[in-house]
Amino acid sequence: MPRFGSPWRQGGRRGFWMEPFVLLLIAEKPSHGYEIANKLSEFGIFINGIGQMGNLYRLLAQLENMGLVTTDWDTETSGPAKKVYKITEYGLEVLGNYTRELSDYKKRIESFIERYSKLKKD
Repeated sequence: MPRFGSPWRQGGRRGFWMEPFVLLLIAEKPSHGYEIANKLSEFGIFINGIGQMGNLYRLLAQLENMGLVTTDWDTETSGPAKKVYKITEYGLEVLGNYTRELSDYKKRIESFIERYSKLKKD
């Protein structure tokens, strides 16, 4: 299985910035696509329209192809069957890596803001 690289250094990949949020939501509770889209709003990420939902489903398919999530079909609820995404052990490992990288990124941003604030005072 290929190792998952840094999300912040893969500039050519669409949607890479959403991966840690999607993985976290799935780790908290296995969910189907529309549930994930709705919960992303808790992070200020709003999925509006068919095109953006398509992007989310492409991201979910990519996460499944990478072995970060698995899927099952929910046929218990009313309506059509829904694909439910569950995080794998590998997905949890990658989520931990994202958490460390986001923490490092936060420190860099805080350092930048602090230095800029000092510049404004001078």
